[in-house]
Parts: sequence; structure tokens; C-alpha cells
Amino acid sequence: MRSTGRPGADTVLICGAGIAGTVLAYRLARAGLRPTVVERSAALRRAGNAVDLRGPAVEVMAEMGVLGELEARATELDEFFRIDSSGKRVFTMAPEVIGGEIELLRTELNAVLLDAAHAGVEYRFGDSIRSLDDRGDGVCVAFDSGGRGDFDLVVGADGLHSRTRRLTCGPETEFVRHLGCYQAHFTTGNVLGLRNAGLLFNRPGRTLGCYTVHQNTELVIGLFFESAQRSYDRADVAAQRHWINRVFDGMGWRTAELLEAMRACDDFYFDAIAQVSLARPYRGRVALVGDAAYGPSLLSGMGATLAIVGAAILADEISGHPDDHQQAFARYASRIRDMARLSQELARASLGWFIQPDDARGIPPETQLAADRESDVLRDRTLAAVRAAFANPPSRARK
Repeated sequence: MRSTGRPGADTVLICGAGIAGTVLAYRLARAGLRPTVVERSAALRRAGNAVDLRGPAVEVMAEMGVLGELEARATELDEFFRIDSSGKRVFTMAPEVIGGEIELLRTELNAVLLDAAHAGVEYRFGDSIRSLDDRGDGVCVAFDSGGRGDFDLVVGADGLHSRTRRLTCGPETEFVRHLGCYQAHFTTGNVLGLRNAGLLFNRPGRTLGCYTVHQNTELVIGLFFESAQRSYDRADVAAQRHWINRVFDGMGWRTAELLEAMRACDDFYFDAIAQVSLARPYRGRVALVGDAAYGPSLLSGMGATLAIVGAAILADEISGHPDDHQQAFARYASRIRDMARLSQELARASLGWFIQPDDARGIPPETQLAADRESDVLRDRTLAAVRAAFANPPSRARK
């Protein structure tokens, strides 16, 4: 893990083995560089919701040779609808509003990508960076395990609560924008008997959503609620579940039954719904990618697509400018700017549609259709910006 001793980008430390970090590692290794991935968790995490792949993200998956496997693991939802407190359908949504060209569980996407990206990549699970010392001609990294290493470049792909971003740019409060709500996800058996379907149940300030996975044998449950930003212990799962139980108590329909299932799940996930905004996603020899740099939140439906395409762009710029990381990072920042901005606009526009001040019974169908059309237009603009970013290759290639 030692630097070559010359200005360049041969050794790259990637912090985070999620979607962005794994795609970045794969493309750097294929270009002849030497990526090392450090991941704080001892193994791939199991919790999380489904993610959508759209446009160029699907092309990147095809280039990695994993498209067929991802399609085989897709949720394949045929319909998505809102219900009232009696369980009656009150509005059916177009599938493309909820899912992309491919929709699958984040955990399954991560596993497939990791299997494809092992060649030429060193992985260090159960460790994390403790400190970074950018010396101009390289970065000296100290790890929680006590080890040290010198790298030409460092990339933070460590998500919304990025330690790399904090060490490089400053505290999270300067870059993370809370959107006024929180989320929880877990998996349980298909107690609702849904088939290739999902639903949303809205009450004032609260939304319960669920959809089928694994050939209709299981449901992913999503719980979303309005709240001012609060301090809480991210490691205290019991307290998070208690918070969820208090918020959703008395919501009606079959919510109590699903909350009971939450007690037995082993893949509970809880976090704020927030966005990350950086004027410049790099400093010196350290760059940020994916949610660590421009996370739009799950409300956009574009987070995984941006992570994949952003990682592909960054990898191609680094390998295309091996002796000039400043140019590589600057071009990367320029190329992703519009797609990041528009995806965040899309998320903010979707917030009121997703977590509503009134329940679904009081929302006229014409209002729903108008909201769908507005989201469709903004989603199309965002996807056009993603395609434009991906179609703008590095000015020269690595030889």
C-alpha cells in the first residue's frame, strides 16, 4: 500500500464498500491502477431499502457483466397504489414513478457488485480511517486498526455520515441538509399476501410503505415520518425502534401488526432523510463520491444511479489523467454538477407527495396526477443530465 513516490494516481484508497466505492474500485483496477477498499463493517451490511437503476447506470452494470444477474434479482413490481385506513385502494401510481429500469434491494446490488470487483482490488473489512495527512505528493492514512499507509489519492465513498468528508472538509452540520423527516426499513414475511405489488398508507405526517421481494415471500416495510432534526444515538437500535413505535402508534389499518414484526427483524435500518451539498467534492488529493458528496436522499429515486454514474466518471477521470489529479477532480466535479443539483430538486419536490399533511382519502385523483406529471418532468430532466455527464469522456485516456 505504498505510494510510488511520484505525482500520480496509481494507489487509491477508497473508504466504503458500498455501491459507489465498489464501482469505483472495479473501474480503477480495470484501468491498471491499484485500489484498496477499506470498510468499517466486518461484512456487507444487510439493511436498507430497494434502489432504482436508470439510464447510464444500467450501461455501467452491463459493462461490469452483472446486468443479467441484477435483472434476475429485480423486485418486478407490477403495480403500486395508495390505500385508506380500511385497506381500500384509492389511487394507483404508474410503476415508473416508484421504480426505475431495474429495481432491487440495495443489499443484493452490493453483493453482486462486490463479487464482480474482486480482481485487482484489495479489501480491508472491519477497519476505517482514523486520520488523513495530505502532504501534497501523497496522503498518509492512519487506520482504526493501528496500521498506516501511504496512497496517491483517497476517495470517500462512505455515505451520508462520511468520516472522510469530516476529516477533509469539516463537520457534518456544514454539508448535510435535514429534510424534516426520518425513515426506517426492515423485512418481514408477506403477511399481507401481496403479489408483485407495493402500497403506501398515509396519515398526517406519517407514511407506511411496503412492497414484495424474493418471489413474493417477503415484504420490505418502510416507515417515514415528519420530525424536526433531533440528536440520537445511531448505535442504539432499541431506542430507534421505540421512537418508531411511539410515532406510528394508533395509525390504523394493519400498522400495529407490522410494528410487531419489526421487533423480530434482524435487518432494521434507521436514519434521517437528508441531502449532502458540497460546493466542491474534493480537496487536495482527497475526493468524495456518491452520497458522501451529493446524496439526494431516497425521495429522488436517483441515489443509486448517481452513485454508479458518479463513480464511473471519477474513475475514468482519474485513469484518464494519471499525472494530474487536480484536473481529474475538477473535471469530475464539473461533469456531475447538474445531475446532482437536479436530483436534489427532484427529492425536495417529492417530499410533500410522499409524506402528506392529510391521508390519501382526501387527495383528489387530479391532484395525484398533477404531482405525478410534475415529478415525471423533473425526473426526465435529471436523467438527461445524468446521460450528458456520462457521455462527456475524459480528454485523454491512460496509456
